Amino acid sequence: MTTLSTQAQTPNFAVVIPAYNEAATIQDIVNRALKFSNIVIVIDDGSTDNTSAQLDDLKITLIKHGKNTGKAASLLDGINTAILMGVEYIVTLDGDGQHHPEDIGRLLASLQQHPNTIIIGSRLANKAAIPAKRYYANKTANFWLSWATGYLIEDSQSGFRIYPATLFHQLSISTQHSFVFESEILIKAAKQKIYSFPVPIDAIYAANARPSHFQGVKDITLITLMVTKELVSHGMAPIRFYRAFIKPLFTNQQYDQMKFDGITMFLLSMLIVIFTAGLSLLPFYIYILITAKTAKTLCPADGTRVILGLQLVNNQPSAEYQIRLQRGLSCLLENPESRSIILGGITGHAEVSEAVAGKDWLISNGITETRLTVENQSRNTLENLKLSKSILKKESHPIVLISHRYHLPRAAILANGLSIRNTICAADDQFSYSFSNLIKVLKEAINIHWYYTGKTFARVTRNKKMLARIE
Repeated sequence: MTTLSTQAQTPNFAVVIPAYNEAATIQDIVNRALKFSNIVIVIDDGSTDNTSAQLDDLKITLIKHGKNTGKAASLLDGINTAILMGVEYIVTLDGDGQHHPEDIGRLLASLQQHPNTIIIGSRLANKAAIPAKRYYANKTANFWLSWATGYLIEDSQSGFRIYPATLFHQLSISTQHSFVFESEILIKAAKQKIYSFPVPIDAIYAANARPSHFQGVKDITLITLMVTKELVSHGMAPIRFYRAFIKPLFTNQQYDQMKFDGITMFLLSMLIVIFTAGLSLLPFYIYILITAKTAKTLCPADGTRVILGLQLVNNQPSAEYQIRLQRGLSCLLENPESRSIILGGITGHAEVSEAVAGKDWLISNGITETRLTVENQSRNTLENLKLSKSILKKESHPIVLISHRYHLPRAAILANGLSIRNTICAADDQFSYSFSNLIKVLKEAINIHWYYTGKTFARVTRNKKMLARIE
């Protein structure tokens, strides 16, 4: 049984909040949402606590389900109610405090630039703030959904979204599996040529939060099965795969040989891994583990300190990036005559480069600007080092590479390939065999395997242009 209480005024958009046993957080979330819209629709999905009672004095639209029907059914109920009110857009967010309602303004600002688009609050930029299993489950879902939709999706599992109301006018989606629903919307929307655009938001996972209703393995499996069915029904949709993963590697203006070589060598590298049943990756994996475990945290007395950047969060160094910067700071303080180069261009949705943000952080912690140099045109480790090569090769002492333990082996290999003498200094105090770290080591092993595949191919084929780009 569903009961409904409503209010009269209708703005351009409504806020829809599904809630199941959210008595601890729902009142605060709704009060903050009401600052942005006078239509807030809360769906109490058969809560067994006093969720609804927390909303008694608030001017909202409350839908009460007699029993728990799941997030998908609740969302659809709220969306349909909003559409009946005549709104043009629908904002959805969770009632458990994992989203800041204040970010509604940021999503709406992006909507002005991208009308008739699904705006998604993207949380994945700050990996350190997200539980490892959730992060990699989301990345897995992103891959499959990007393939199925034909464009790259940055955070397919975020429930903080703005939908154009017209999307749902002729949309038929099953609500049987709650977390499949929001994924399937993206696929069905892409068929209507309605795509998504990400807006970076904070990832909030409070230590005292109630357990998530999202079940990583089960829900990602269901999403994967849904996407697999979609892909199989379209012959694995090779055109969509091309649009999502290969086309972005080329410039719109001209054919980019470097990017073509890169993707070709990556595919060749993966074929080698498949044909060797993964054995070709094993030596690199072991090498990284050994190096990560044994790397020292002390900087040599001499040598320029080279700090490798990381993607920023809200234009500021993430917690993980700050670990590298803190080690660099310690090394600079140990030797007042030493200087540092910070590497990293503009990545993700940042407005400043990783290098500039890192430089500002070091200055704010007492390092004079004259001791710092930035390389801020690059977007990956090879570019970082290659663009700094002319500076680094002039050093009379080996440079000191400062990065996380899992990343140091690749940085050192690439530096050696560029004939840059180097030694390594671990940013993190120790290496643990956590799930997150083992996945990072695997990604690094894949990158090193890719590098050596390209290097070997270029030498065998005597491709001087390709060699010039990586040596």
